[in-house]
Amino acid sequence: MVTVTHASLTGSECHEPKGATTASANQVYHADGLGSGAWYSTMAHGSWRYNDIGTGTTFTTPSSYTVCNVAGTASTLHEFTFNNAGRLTYTGTPNRSAIGVFDLSFKHSTGAGQDVYFAGYKNGSIIQTGSFNAEIVDTADSGNYNHVSANFSADISTNDYFEFYLKTASGNVIVHSAYMNVMGMTQ
Repeated sequence: MVTVTHASLTGSECHEPKGATTASANQVYHADGLGSGAWYSTMAHGSWRYNDIGTGTTFTTPSSYTVCNVAGTASTLHEFTFNNAGRLTYTGTPNRSAIGVFDLSFKHSTGAGQDVYFAGYKNGSIIQTGSFNAEIVDTADSGNYNHVSANFSADISTNDYFEFYLKTASGNVIVHSAYMNVMGMTQ
């Protein structure tokens, strides 16, 4: 019998990777670096939205960063869960590189311009990647809607979660619409 190495097989002699018969559609094999691996979806995705243009949700004098825990509704949940109060939690098993965005429309309770700060958070801490800081500021008043949007990136593992926070020096912040979207790609 002739000995043939696996590496020299060609064409019809090749076979599907281990576990292909039980993998779901659109999954890819992710090697673990130890001679094995598992099948995963190529992208994890979670998003939620909140919309109450009329009344909104009031955050009373949030002078330090306060979670924007509006009663949102999940839009897309693939390897994420949503707690209906502003938190997206990654439930997948492979570590991933994530990118995300949050945006919202808001007013301030006073008539004069007031600075309102917003920041993306991962696991209860502001997202900082190198010199990047997921924090933005806008000046608001009671007569006009303002809109802010910020992008962020972070590496994620199972049970990591994302929220965004807000603060202002005085007065109240009224959030009228909000949206968060996080996508995690296999590393």
